[in-house]
Amino acid sequence: MANRGELFVLGDATVPVALWLAEVMRRIEGEPIAALVMDRYKQSELGEAIDRAGIRAPLIWRGMGFRDGGEDIERFKRACFDGKVKARPSLLMRSAFSDAVCLRDPANNAKLAKARSTGRIDAAAASVLAVAEGARRDGRVLKQARPPQWA
Repeated sequence: MANRGELFVLGDATVPVALWLAEVMRRIEGEPIAALVMDRYKQSELGEAIDRAGIRAPLIWRGMGFRDGGEDIERFKRACFDGKVKARPSLLMRSAFSDAVCLRDPANNAKLAKARSTGRIDAAAASVLAVAEGARRDGRVLKQARPPQWA
């Protein structure tokens, strides 16, 4: 995956999060960033790393449980079925989605179950969060400002 440009490695036993974020931002330099959408897991650690990396963008924290996760998975599925999700062939994404497991609660809400998955599903989880946020943004009605009326 590294040879294909789909993955890069930093650190030895653990990933230095601030350095990793800085490298990601370097790779997307010049692209418009509407927001960073992240899982609330380890929120304080990630928030500190964002500050250390000097990233200035709106932050959106999402949960991966049945409440937020269920909505995000449904929006992701709908976007895929509607043909709005396009991707190049990727061994990383194929591996992540093939290892992903969804659980459903009695109300039929879905969530990605990291503990039940057989491999690393971080890329799949990130894709679900990003596509779902894009769908939320597309669904919002832009309010046009009314022109001023002079009395």
